[in-house]
Amino acid sequence: MATHLEIEQRQSVIRGWLESGITHSSAATMASVRFGISRSVSYDAIRQAQQTIDASDDGPAESEQDDLNPLSILATLQHHFNIAAASGDVPAMAKLVQSMDKARSWRGLKQEKASPLQSPHA
Repeated sequence: MATHLEIEQRQSVIRGWLESGITHSSAATMASVRFGISRSVSYDAIRQAQQTIDASDDGPAESEQDDLNPLSILATLQHHFNIAAASGDVPAMAKLVQSMDKARSWRGLKQEKASPLQSPHA
């Protein structure tokens, strides 16, 4: 008999599989192998996970389903860049600069590419 914690972990993994688009039959097979449970128990767990997904309101609010706002994306990227800079994570900073350049191009801005090494006075 599985403990309550094991059942919760199993549900979390199965929910992740379903949310990523795996079919129920594949999820049942994977759960059976991974958790050492029968296929009927796997299908019961899948049914419960699917009910949780269906009842969940984790999706975006209707106001969030509008077109993406490039300015909010840039602001979020800048925030993450500041965090990476504060922690000295240079690879993350480089990736974020590339992402910010791409987001600027979505807005149609014709700017020089940003560089963390570029001096504003050069």
